[in-house]
Amino acid sequence: MPFRFDADLVGDTVFFIRKGKSPTETIEDLRGYGHTFPERYTTWDRDVGGSCSHQRIIEYDFADLHLLVRSETDGYLKKQEPHATASSGSKESVPTSIDQSFAKLEVGSTTAVSDKTKLDLRKQGVKKSQSQIFDMKTRRHLKTFDMEEILPRLWVNQTPNFLIAYHKSGLFDNPQVTNVKDKVLEWEKEHATLLSKFHVLLKRILEVIKDSKDDRVEISWDGKGPLRVTKQIGERNRVLPSDLLQKWDDLD
Repeated sequence: MPFRFDADLVGDTVFFIRKGKSPTETIEDLRGYGHTFPERYTTWDRDVGGSCSHQRIIEYDFADLHLLVRSETDGYLKKQEPHATASSGSKESVPTSIDQSFAKLEVGSTTAVSDKTKLDLRKQGVKKSQSQIFDMKTRRHLKTFDMEEILPRLWVNQTPNFLIAYHKSGLFDNPQVTNVKDKVLEWEKEHATLLSKFHVLLKRILEVIKDSKDDRVEISWDGKGPLRVTKQIGERNRVLPSDLLQKWDDLD
C-alpha cells in the first residue's frame, strides 16, 4: 500500500510524521464491523469518557536505535484485583523515562500553543501496563483470519494480546482475547533478515536527513520501486511548536 510521511530532525532525534487522510473522512459503501464492533465490545473508563481514540507511546531499543512508537490501541484487559492497596496504587504512578522527558519539556505548563491553536491537556485516569493492551479485528465466520496480516504491527507496537472476532450476519459468538506474545516472538525470529534490512533502512534515512539542508524531508512509496526522498513542499510546519523545539534539543 502506498504511503507518505515527513521526517523532521530536532536535535539528535528524528520524528516520523505519517501523512494520511483526514480521520473524519468516510468511505462510501463500506461493509463490515471494524468500527462498530469495538464501540459495542469495549467501554471508555469514566475519566476518559467521550474520547475519540486511545493513543499510546512506548519505548524500546532496536539494535543501536532508541525508538518511541506512537500507535492507536483498541483496548485493554482489566486486572481482577479484589483489594486495592496504597502500594499497588503507587506502583502504577512510577514515572518512566518518557514521563521524565516530558516533564523536562514542561508539557502542559501553558495552554496556548500559538495565537490560533489551544491545546487542552488533562492528566486523568490510571496508567495501564503494556501487558494488558490488545488489538482487534473482525471477520466473517467463513473467512479465516491470516495472522501474518497483523503480526508485523503487533511487533512494532509490542502488543501481546489480540482478538479476532468472527461474525455471522453481524452476530458475534463470544469473542475472546488471546495472548499472542509467543507468536510475535516467533515472527521476529523467522523474519530476522527482514528486520535487519529494516534497521539498515532506518539508519540510512537518519543519515539522509542529517545531511539535508533544512533537516526535513518527505519520504514516499507509490507501491512499487524504491523509496523516494524529496524536499518537503508547501508550508514548512515543524513537528513541535516553536516553544518546545529548543527544549527538545536540550534533552538530546
